[in-house]
Amino acid sequence: MKLTHAAVLMGGATALAVVAPLEAQRWRTLDAQRQLADSTPLTVRVEYVAGHLEMRPTAGRVLYSMSMKYDAERSNPLTRFDAAGHSLTLGLRSRGVTFGTSDSDGGAALHAELSDKVPMDLVLELGAIKGDLQLGGLRLTDFLLKGGAADITVHFDKKNPERLRHMQFEIGAADVKIVHAANSGVEKMTASIGIGALDVDLTDPLTHDVDIAATVAMGNFTLRVGSDVGIYVDEKTLLADFDKSGLVKKGDGYYSENFDAAPRKVRMHVKAVLGTFKLIRSAR
Repeated sequence: MKLTHAAVLMGGATALAVVAPLEAQRWRTLDAQRQLADSTPLTVRVEYVAGHLEMRPTAGRVLYSMSMKYDAERSNPLTRFDAAGHSLTLGLRSRGVTFGTSDSDGGAALHAELSDKVPMDLVLELGAIKGDLQLGGLRLTDFLLKGGAADITVHFDKKNPERLRHMQFEIGAADVKIVHAANSGVEKMTASIGIGALDVDLTDPLTHDVDIAATVAMGNFTLRVGSDVGIYVDEKTLLADFDKSGLVKKGDGYYSENFDAAPRKVRMHVKAVLGTFKLIRSAR
């Protein structure tokens, strides 16, 4: 899509984008949305190289709405809907700059809202961003977050109407916090952590068991669970910290004393080298 200083119509009458020049033609704004046609499951990809990011469920009868400020000399906006392929791509892609570089001007910003009426696989590829993402209430079936030098907080303040089959993290130097993750309905979680940090809060009541596999290089992985949840940990660590307080060694791993009787269980397979795995159990 070629952006101009005028309104641009995308996808017939279903989406409208408005681009306006800011600060001597360098900074521009883009507003776009697409009307909700049906509830066909969708793959949604959000790419955002640098700046501030906010995401929310939409309050209207639209598939998505987006408002963005971006540097037109360094980046290109993304607004692509593929009806045949059931996919939507939004965000900001750098122009000739490697993914994950910082925005020295600090002025880029993206606010995106997604429909809570469409089941979706959500993929986030995030660079040097600061993000606050409210995903509670979205109908997520799969979730992948790739983070470079990012500072991201993801909230699940409302329950996911769908069951989230897989929550996946690929974290380089990012600092990622997942708040009220139990509301996501996650069944399986995998994480690959480089020198960054991942903090997952599963202390809210679980509706089913959760399987977790994590690889930690030089970073930190913190998992928070309720004290009533049964815990199994299969850990392989090398020069890494793992506090086993409250766990008992049995055969192939470590178990919480309430594992057999617990109504819900979290099973973890953790490999850590020079990193830290922290398990925090708290009463609700």
